[in-house]
Amino acid sequence: MILDKNDLIILPTLARDCRTSYSSIGSQIGLTSKSVKARVKKMVRSRVIEKFVVRVNPAAFGYRTAIVLVRTSNAITKDDIIQRIKEFGDLVYHAHHIGRTTVAAIIIKQSLDEKITQSLNDRLRPAIVVNISVAELSVRSNDLSETDLRIIKCLLISGARIEISDIAKEVEISEKTTTRRLNRMKEMRLLDFSLQCGPAAMIGYIQFVITISVTKSKYHNVLEHVYSEFQANILYSPSLIEPEDRLTFVLFGENVFVVDHVLARVNCFVGVENADAYILTKLQYYDDWIMKEIDNRLSLFSRQVLHRSR
Repeated sequence: MILDKNDLIILPTLARDCRTSYSSIGSQIGLTSKSVKARVKKMVRSRVIEKFVVRVNPAAFGYRTAIVLVRTSNAITKDDIIQRIKEFGDLVYHAHHIGRTTVAAIIIKQSLDEKITQSLNDRLRPAIVVNISVAELSVRSNDLSETDLRIIKCLLISGARIEISDIAKEVEISEKTTTRRLNRMKEMRLLDFSLQCGPAAMIGYIQFVITISVTKSKYHNVLEHVYSEFQANILYSPSLIEPEDRLTFVLFGENVFVVDHVLARVNCFVGVENADAYILTKLQYYDDWIMKEIDNRLSLFSRQVLHRSR
């Protein structure tokens, strides 16, 4: 699929919030909601858009997130590395880059101590662990109600763009309550929405990852600065699982000179300690861990109700 200027506006808009309405997007670019919907469907069919992503904060279930950057060698493949990393926790996402680097995010119960870190290093040999960063608990593990869990499960099963009316019908609550609960979860950083785009399907463009180490006090300043300069190029925004001193964006550009320009600009922003860029070849986001945790929580709620009724 050859993307035109309207497609290249639609993609970053949906990347920041994939539940943005077609009519709202259409009003930005002078198209009808029907035209926008047709373009999105075409991008889904062509695998430019691989998935509308529902992102749930692992901290809401009492988990931390460990993000592991690994450099491979000829003796081990990137896919083998991912399989070995999965032995240490459920995968949230993984990404492969051009060259020898790959990154994976896993959920863990405790902070990484030296023993676990050493075990991870040993298990991934002959690959080398370049860096491990951990997102600590930023929200309370009891901030999701039973209704919230049922809403999230509905989104995961039926798709991130399911209509409010359909969620309300499935969960058996009012549309007003559904909207209020969704907005609350987003405001509390329990839940957000983005895209998973296919690097091979974006003909004429390359996808690249910018990882940014920031001073914690300047986190939001750097975040907004990146958006103000490069919003039109962002395909995947920083998620809820990132540590408070790290920002990760997936962007697109016509060539490596765009990558170099973006990286140089980001490194000049006040509050940026270091930034690096990687050409993306594969990105995969996983929902299995969320579904498992939601089902466990809903089962617990049911047992509690049954116990109280006796």
